Amino acid sequence: MLNLKVVALISGGKDSCYNMMQCVAAGHRIVALANLRPALTDELDSYMYQTVGHHAIELYAEVMELPLYRRTIQGSSLNTSRNYSVTEGDEVEDLYELLHLVKEKEGVEAVSVGAILSDYQRVRVENVCLRLGLQPLAYLWRRDQESLLSEMISSDLHAVLIKVAAFGLDPEKHLGKPLADMEPYLKQLSQKYGVHICGEGGEYETFTLDCPLFKKKMVIDSAETVIHSADAFAPVGYLNFTEIHTENKDADVVARALPHGSCPCQNAIDKMTEEVEYADQAQDNRQQFTSNCDLSCQQGHDLPPSCSARSSKGYQWISGINGLQCKDLGIQGQTSAAFQQLQSELDSRGWKMKDIILVHLYVRSMEDFVPLNIVYKKHFGMNPPARVCVQAPLPAMQLLQMDCLLHDWTEPLEEGCFHQREALHVQSLSHWAPANIGPYSQALRVDETVFCAGQIALVPCTMQLVTAGAGTQARLAFGYVKKVLEAVIGSLTLAHVIQAHCYVTRHRDIPVVRSIWAGMLAAAEEDEVGLRGGLLREPPTEPTPLLALVVPALPRGAAVELHATAVQDDPAKRTSCHVTTTVACLAIECHTVTSADASAASLSLSLAPAAAGVEPGVTDARDVADAVAAAFKNATGRVAAGLVPLSARVFYKRQSLARQIVEGLERSLRSSLGESSPSVALVPVLDLPDSQILHLSCWLSA
Repeated sequence: MLNLKVVALISGGKDSCYNMMQCVAAGHRIVALANLRPALTDELDSYMYQTVGHHAIELYAEVMELPLYRRTIQGSSLNTSRNYSVTEGDEVEDLYELLHLVKEKEGVEAVSVGAILSDYQRVRVENVCLRLGLQPLAYLWRRDQESLLSEMISSDLHAVLIKVAAFGLDPEKHLGKPLADMEPYLKQLSQKYGVHICGEGGEYETFTLDCPLFKKKMVIDSAETVIHSADAFAPVGYLNFTEIHTENKDADVVARALPHGSCPCQNAIDKMTEEVEYADQAQDNRQQFTSNCDLSCQQGHDLPPSCSARSSKGYQWISGINGLQCKDLGIQGQTSAAFQQLQSELDSRGWKMKDIILVHLYVRSMEDFVPLNIVYKKHFGMNPPARVCVQAPLPAMQLLQMDCLLHDWTEPLEEGCFHQREALHVQSLSHWAPANIGPYSQALRVDETVFCAGQIALVPCTMQLVTAGAGTQARLAFGYVKKVLEAVIGSLTLAHVIQAHCYVTRHRDIPVVRSIWAGMLAAAEEDEVGLRGGLLREPPTEPTPLLALVVPALPRGAAVELHATAVQDDPAKRTSCHVTTTVACLAIECHTVTSADASAASLSLSLAPAAAGVEPGVTDARDVADAVAAAFKNATGRVAAGLVPLSARVFYKRQSLARQIVEGLERSLRSSLGESSPSVALVPVLDLPDSQILHLSCWLSA
């Protein structure tokens, strides 16, 4: 996504101006400016727009030699909900009309927006951009504010404070002060009182007088101070420019290019130089991992979907949705048929499509990713479910398989209590984490549980796969999951993950991703120790295990994809259990982790030869399936009371014994657990770690 024609939303402030600089540094062209101004007053009480200093905005057209489009704000903040939908009379519709005009006149393709931390602002700009077919560019989104402020100042962005509204900021002392001069004092306020150093809490606003994009600079000749509120602790005041003019700049200054190599995404990647040896091998021979008939020669069976019971917290899994009932052999026909099957299942159980919060999507060919999404996105609204998508060696003729987690609260709320269900659906290009490459959200939160989408190592600002091997890709993908968790609930870290699946395309990358996972979990624990002033928790808990699986291919040709579920609890107070049993020369290992609040648990069960190098002989697959079901039942009995297994995702190697075992496994589980049996999703993979032939991964909830 290079060389887009961009309209920059400008307020006059440092953020909108610096984001323009980031757009140019990313290879885009600013072709127009856009601004919304208040109707009568200098300072409009707006949730969306900075309006202080709007009198000087006209000069931006002169100093940048670009057309400036302005519209008077006619609406107000009517729809203040987390998720915006079209609301007549809302100020967001003024933005829509303004950008609609600019698109018609200038043919722009993208919008520059200076949002740093405000989900409220980002969601509304993205809503408008989606309706107009424009790409939002928010390169400051969730940047570390202290380093961002220093970066702005060192990049020759010259701004002054034109509004203050926080404890420690005095209109008489600080209005008109250069941002560079205020930086040390703002750092002090941030450390002492928690003031947002970039003013994201409304503590102050700025006006940019000069930056490398300006052909001229602005000079304030005179201004008056307006006291909006004379509060003794946090007086609010702003500057009203009464006279301002422009001056020419030296030609060599104007011609100077923006600094190269300053992209935060690239800086993070450059720090991972120890993985160079993997980058050289990233395109090694993968033909053994293609999904040809040698891997999936078994005919697909149009079996009915597998469903769990509905838990007391309102969760239910429906697994095994496919399009085999469709006579159309193409991916779009099978996808449509799969959604018809899914809708029928939902109708019979009283669910709606909007109740789906997570989708596991397996495709027989990653080449079907784009045409599949064309059908898929028609079935979801503005905040679609989180999703993980990988290629699997599905049976012949079967092009996809979907497994869906649904949720709705079953009990009325007690007085004074409340529920939270929120989607993180970031569509802007940024330096934070990848925007969505399909119709899915980065995460769905239900109360204290966060269901993440799968993450691969895309460079956020370009949305291109990083040119590196599995080690670097794992660090980036794992880091993106960490950022997503923090964005949903600020206190979450990787230590809060209770279930983690890592898909790789080469078996030899399994120890690499395991090592990186362990290192990042250790780092998360060290960070927690630092926050507690060096106090260690006793006793240390066993970290959540990472299940690594080898599959034929991942989206965008990635080598690694991480999918995780996390719970907001105290990881140090989680309980775990590890039990091993044997059956017919096979070892069954069960590992459970239960959250500290006993609201959720994960269960990991593996089946492998009992001794290294010993292949199981002739074995009754039914006996093994019954033994696996018995071990599973025993393991579920060791987690907190009230937790029921909802999803048994059975990854298996496509060898004869494993296939025979999984064919009878759901029957064995239902025979053993009865109505509390989980939904069963059978997922063929190319390989599993540690000589395993089968690995069952289960999520349990109250």
